[in-house]
Amino acid sequence: MEQNNENKALEPLSPAVLATKVLTEPTTAFENIKAYPNWIFPVLLSLIVSLSFVYYTQDINIEMQKKNILESDRFTEEQKDAALERLEDPGVFMTLIMPSIGVVVSVFLVPAFLAAVFMLFGNFAFGGNADFKTLFSVSAWAGMVGVVEALIKLPLIVIKHSYDVYTSLALLMDPADSKTMLFKLANAVDIFSIWKIIVFSIAFGVVYKFSKGKSYGTMISLYVVFTFIIIGLGQLFNF
Repeated sequence: MEQNNENKALEPLSPAVLATKVLTEPTTAFENIKAYPNWIFPVLLSLIVSLSFVYYTQDINIEMQKKNILESDRFTEEQKDAALERLEDPGVFMTLIMPSIGVVVSVFLVPAFLAAVFMLFGNFAFGGNADFKTLFSVSAWAGMVGVVEALIKLPLIVIKHSYDVYTSLALLMDPADSKTMLFKLANAVDIFSIWKIIVFSIAFGVVYKFSKGKSYGTMISLYVVFTFIIIGLGQLFNF
């Protein structure tokens, strides 16, 4: 009953207004999303931006693959030559279709995974109550920070013809050290990552009515754990 009264007190915001408020007034935005769960607009926007990213970086991806093959010590010279020859004429399937399929899957899979993590901690670990649709909607809308990041970084990547575009402490280091653990740790302290932590923490607190300490503590801890897992896998498999 209390939840219904709260919903009646709120008027649903348009997608454009919600997208703006997620970035500028996240508490207001997530209160509205909690009352009126929806996810189509942020997923479509993420899909459009991500597909644009794939299209404009296809040549950069091929060059990066060639560089990784040449620098790899897991292949013989004959294997490297064969792989490089295949990349000389990769075709539309490899450069556009496969990456596009990956994008379509990821724009649904990522918020679904984040919603599951939210539910694991919010519902089961901390005894809160929220349904999957609400958590999926909140996760999709929180992805607006990633959309802004992509729109800022894509032109810089295309101009530089390289993914060596940083908005983190990695700016203070030599890009040649990008495979080292220290560089990856520095790159994890990124202005957009910090922004995402803030937005997700607010979303977590709004949905479950948790304190700021619990919300921020949970999101920061999760970010640190996932960062070390990703860096560890990168060091193990040399990527």
